[in-house]
Amino acid sequence: MQTDRPLLILISSNRNYGWIVPLFLKANSLWADYIIIVDQMSTDGSREMYAQYPNVIIVDDEDMAFKENTRARIAFEKGREIANGRDAIYFALDIDEIMPANWQETLDGQRILSSKPGDMFGMRWADIQPDNKTYVHEPNYMYKIFHDNGIEWQSCKNELHAPHLPYSTYEMAPYEINDFPNLHFGHYNKRWRKYNVKYYGVLDVHLKRSQSVISVNRSYYYRPKNNLPTGIIKQEWLYADFDVFSMIDLDAKPLGLSLLKEVIEQDGLMKFTCVDIWDKELCNELGIADPRTWWDKMMHTYLRATNKYQKTFLIRATDKILKKIY
Repeated sequence: MQTDRPLLILISSNRNYGWIVPLFLKANSLWADYIIIVDQMSTDGSREMYAQYPNVIIVDDEDMAFKENTRARIAFEKGREIANGRDAIYFALDIDEIMPANWQETLDGQRILSSKPGDMFGMRWADIQPDNKTYVHEPNYMYKIFHDNGIEWQSCKNELHAPHLPYSTYEMAPYEINDFPNLHFGHYNKRWRKYNVKYYGVLDVHLKRSQSVISVNRSYYYRPKNNLPTGIIKQEWLYADFDVFSMIDLDAKPLGLSLLKEVIEQDGLMKFTCVDIWDKELCNELGIADPRTWWDKMMHTYLRATNKYQKTFLIRATDKILKKIY
């Protein structure tokens, strides 16, 4: 651990993401001084994987509720406890994300390492594709890196899609990193991704985050294709001493299936017939037939049929009416 620079502290959380944990730990432990993971009592072998890395610190979270902002705060506060007043830069990565191998060698990487307390940095995702060769470049910068200045954690009321670092009013906008992306493997495992998206929609209904189930369905299941730019994965992003892709387990059962079952059983089946999640695998997991009413099926058929036209005046007007009655 170098002593002439700030500590590099990675914070994250996990619950049974064992399919990607080996890669997350292997890649990120090569640059992070400490990796702090708030673990929701994982039972898939993740906890045994942590033990292989002396710089990994686990904080047990026995609360199984989905609380992104709360878990991030717990991890960040643990980081401050470990730093014990020493200058520190925090990296908030999801468990399916890794920093590229060359990030510290770039100009933006040097900007991070030489930053001042209070500096914030935004990265864009490179969504790694299942062909092991290409990626989709997400256009939005996400607040991922923060040079600690002692700011008090500002909690976010919404626990879904919440900030993972001390939330500020952005008096000083995050610096936008362009020299390298955040390597995101959330789209690499197609089956896992499919049930994660289904779960987020159900969670949205559970948390009453959206005003209408029409909005929920449009947001999660019927999003128009954005034709985002693609590229070839750069060799310098990968790690020379191990094969990134060989460390990923694509056969693991999707966590989303189990999480869907938990929420549906907690709130009752009929609350979620309005969201278009019902396929054969999910119904088998729950031991039921498709529970949707004829009205639910009709609405889902309409949403699918009008997906690519949803920004037109007629469909927007129709959606507005449907939001009042559905």
